[in-house]
Amino acid sequence: MKICKLLLFSLLCCQIQPTLAQSAPVKNQFSLKGTVTGADSVLLYYGEVRGKQIQLSKLISNQKFVLNGNLSKPVNARLLFKKKGEVIPRDQFWERMTEVYLEPGVMTISGNAADLSSLKITGSATQREFESLNGKVQVVRKEMQPIIDALTKEKDHEKASEIRDQLEPYNDRIKKITYDFFITHPNSYVTANTMRFYLSRMGLDSVKKIYNSFNAEMKAQSNVKELAKEIRKIEMGMPGRPAADFSATDIEGKMLSLSSFRGKYVIIDFWASWCVPCRKGNPHLINLYNTYHDKGLEIIGISDDDRNHEAWKKAVNQDKIGIWHHVLRGLNMDLRMKDLPNPEDISEKYGISSLPTKILIDPSGKIIGRYGDRNGGSDQDLDKKLEELLK
Repeated sequence: MKICKLLLFSLLCCQIQPTLAQSAPVKNQFSLKGTVTGADSVLLYYGEVRGKQIQLSKLISNQKFVLNGNLSKPVNARLLFKKKGEVIPRDQFWERMTEVYLEPGVMTISGNAADLSSLKITGSATQREFESLNGKVQVVRKEMQPIIDALTKEKDHEKASEIRDQLEPYNDRIKKITYDFFITHPNSYVTANTMRFYLSRMGLDSVKKIYNSFNAEMKAQSNVKELAKEIRKIEMGMPGRPAADFSATDIEGKMLSLSSFRGKYVIIDFWASWCVPCRKGNPHLINLYNTYHDKGLEIIGISDDDRNHEAWKKAVNQDKIGIWHHVLRGLNMDLRMKDLPNPEDISEKYGISSLPTKILIDPSGKIIGRYGDRNGGSDQDLDKKLEELLK
């Protein structure tokens, strides 16, 4: 299945708050002792509450450093090593970081900062779990790297789409590796932290199975609470639920409300100008519209192009899909960066995490089908449903 992934989460998008290590009971303290070559300073980013990250920094003297801080539980963190006077370009900042799992107690790290794969960490059971999972995933990623390199170099959208299809078997293997880990490590902080990145890959039933395996302590963790919220969002866009109403300014500058389409069958098409599978599917969608529009079918395109209106309008014109209605999803990056809800975001109302996704609504305003993502059927299933309803 060809899908375009939407924005994921990044520590770099979180609010970073410098702090100094403070006194606390030993059980709530951690100490990371390093013996590292190839760097003159180290920065550590971590936090127990998503969106409120702590930054610690230390100069490295004689290849040694110690970072101390407060923790009540294991957390996902990032380490960044720098040489004196070095300025790291913004586009290289993330790849220069090393992902680690800190936990209360004493941990050590050693190796060459110029070769992140050489770094060895001891003293953290959670880190060992992470390395077990990551080691298996990296084997697959190494195999798929030549394809990724070819995709990066390819400028032609059609050829790039063909190359991207070659990645699917590898992505399926990674999905199975991670799912097996989640099932066998239900109360691991690695599972709790990583689960949210796999919502669009595993499907709602699999994600709920893993969530339900968490014990009460894990379900109280902030990242697992966030996972529960994401599950509820997806459930809101599943068949059997009333379709969430929305109002937005359409591509012609007029106000459009979903509720005004009562009495008709409606396909809500979540797409974007930059989504190759979405664009390739538009000729078929045009055919469906021409076949069933006179029988009571409407289509509303919800585009993920809030940050590029011109690309949105150009794509609508190029693909000749202006025959139906079009609005933007209502993405607000300021709210997203601050992890705040956005009641105007149509994609959030329907739990959309990948494109293309189509929602079919009946004349009473109830969702009767979901197609295109891991939580729904195929385009062929949509064809059969429309033929059944509007023949």
